[in-house]
Amino acid sequence: MTDAVDGFLAEMWERYGYLADQRVAALERYVEAGGGDRSGDVLADEAESAAHKLVGALGSYRRPGSEQAAVVERLVQSRAPLDEVAAAVRELRRLVG
Repeated sequence: MTDAVDGFLAEMWERYGYLADQRVAALERYVEAGGGDRSGDVLADEAESAAHKLVGALGSYRRPGSEQAAVVERLVQSRAPLDEVAAAVRELRRLVG
C-alpha cells in the first residue's frame, strides 16, 4: 500500500510540483520588493498565501520544506525584519529546488 501511495504522490508532484516553484518565486518577489508595498500590502498578502499553500502542499506530497514554509509564513505574518525573511526564503528555495 505504501508503494502505491508513494507512487501516486510522486506522479502528482511531477504534474503539479511547478506550483511550489511559483510560490517560492512569489516569496522571493516579496523580499526583492522590500516587503509589502504601499497599496494595501498586496505583496505581503500574496507572500503569506504562497507560504501557507506551500506548508500544506509540501507536507501532503511528503516533500522537504513544509516546516521551513511555516517559518516563512510566520515571519511574513509578523512583518519580521526583511533580512530574517530573506534568509528563511533562501533556505526554502534550497529545500524546494
